[in-house]
Amino acid sequence: MNKPLLFILAAATTGTASAQMILLNENFDSYNSGDLVAQTAGAPWNTWTQTPGGADDAPVSDEQAASGTMSMKVTGAAAGGPVDLILGLGNRTTGLYSLSWSMYIPTGSGGYYNIQHNEIPGNGSWMADITFEPGGTVDYLVNNVSTAGTFPHDQWFTVIMVLNMDAQEGTVAIDGTIQYTWQTTVPGPSQIGGIDFFAYAGGAPNVPLYYVDDVLFMDLTGLGMGEAVQTALNTYPNPTEGMVTIEWAGASADALVDVLDVTGRTVVAPRKASPIGLLSRTTVNLGAYPEGVYFVRLRDGDRQEVRRVTKH
Repeated sequence: MNKPLLFILAAATTGTASAQMILLNENFDSYNSGDLVAQTAGAPWNTWTQTPGGADDAPVSDEQAASGTMSMKVTGAAAGGPVDLILGLGNRTTGLYSLSWSMYIPTGSGGYYNIQHNEIPGNGSWMADITFEPGGTVDYLVNNVSTAGTFPHDQWFTVIMVLNMDAQEGTVAIDGTIQYTWQTTVPGPSQIGGIDFFAYAGGAPNVPLYYVDDVLFMDLTGLGMGEAVQTALNTYPNPTEGMVTIEWAGASADALVDVLDVTGRTVVAPRKASPIGLLSRTTVNLGAYPEGVYFVRLRDGDRQEVRRVTKH
């Protein structure tokens, strides 16, 4: 295998931009089912009460996994809680950052997270509330103003947030589709302190149950907002038995996508995608190829993104 391809494959989940720096990459596979995340993993994980190992810590679970065999499970009562896990992001006031994870919500259940201005959460620290309601609607709430989006049940989907603290702007994309943009100064100071994964689904009778996997926090300082959002390259279903849908946001009309096997051989020739609003989409068929790992590559000018796909 040639060295450029080795570099691409090593960066398969983060892209290849040299300005990127991984601040956190957590797939929970180094823990055992039942381990409590904040207690076992330590910083930057914590709980709302600042007592890792308590009732508000979140367990690792083998019930669902986007990759490997483990994920983080958040569940509780319809009224909310007790799980209330904090991911500290460093009280950052400058720079450009990307925070993403895979999320799974079973039919009939919902989920939630909020964005805190401060690593130590509390009153006056809220930036935004994002609620995944059992009916499939996402409620984005900032400064008491709601905006609606959507999400799928019974499958893993990708949440990616781009936080531009210099431009004081945040963006959320679900499975490659940009659904919401807000000003990080409304309300409060333009500072990103942490994410609160709370067991909540909009209040009774909605029951919270969701799983989180493959959490990735990156410093993208030096890239533009459009380039950062462009990291929202999504492939599904994954694993697959043949057909794979490839979606991305923000690339130019000249962007090309192809598929390589583990030897670096091209198995699906480069092609352009069909634009669908802000989204570009194409479908490839791996049905004629052996089971194993393949790499979907998106090239746009001198930039490229790669995602790993497993065929069963």
